[in-house]
Amino acid sequence: MAIIEQRREVEKVAILIPAFCEERTVADVVTQARICVPDVIVVDDASTDETAARAEAAGALVIRRKVNHGKGAALTEGFRYILAQGFDAVIALDADGFHDPSEISKFLETYYRTHLPVLIGNRMADVRRVPVVRRWTIRMMSFWLDRLLGVYVPDPPCGFRFYRCDVLPFLLEEESSLPSEFETLLNIASRRIRVGSVRVTKLPKRHKSLIAPFRDLIRFARALRKYYKKIRKSRKTVRLVEEEI
Repeated sequence: MAIIEQRREVEKVAILIPAFCEERTVADVVTQARICVPDVIVVDDASTDETAARAEAAGALVIRRKVNHGKGAALTEGFRYILAQGFDAVIALDADGFHDPSEISKFLETYYRTHLPVLIGNRMADVRRVPVVRRWTIRMMSFWLDRLLGVYVPDPPCGFRFYRCDVLPFLLEEESSLPSEFETLLNIASRRIRVGSVRVTKLPKRHKSLIAPFRDLIRFARALRKYYKKIRKSRKTVRLVEEEI
């Protein structure tokens, strides 16, 4: 079980925005985010357009990656930078305008009220805004996460999240792991770290696709499978050590 302080002051907060080819939206997201929190960090995942330049012009500190390795790798690099800079907490959101940056304040208000070290956005408060296929996919993920690990999260795939920085080392302790939304949740749940949710608005996405819900469900299933393989392996190792003793 992870040892996490129940209450901890959060004064220095960073906004982390992973981005890949989002030149149309990233400047607006950065500008709005900086109204709530001045320290905005954009990890440009080797974009081939003007994403990095526009984010920088809007006032973000930009970390440029030379090779594209996906959102998980971008988050990993951002988390490591934020830890090195001594921030107390980080709020991650997407660069595509799908999340409303003005709702950053909701995460801060919820933390100051509850002191929960992990807060995950919940778009399911108004299900009328959520397409039927997406709605049932999210509910299925939520059910299995609660059933298998005893952690209830209304909207597991939501990338709009708050992490207190003392939680990040537990997410980054394995060099090979990339903290996708699902793997991060499993990592947190397995350590019994307390998780809360924050109601956020579902904004219309620029690139709609019916494939996304099924893709997310497949990724979630793979993350669960990877997690249980890891658990079985660790249990086997413990049994072997006990036998040797």
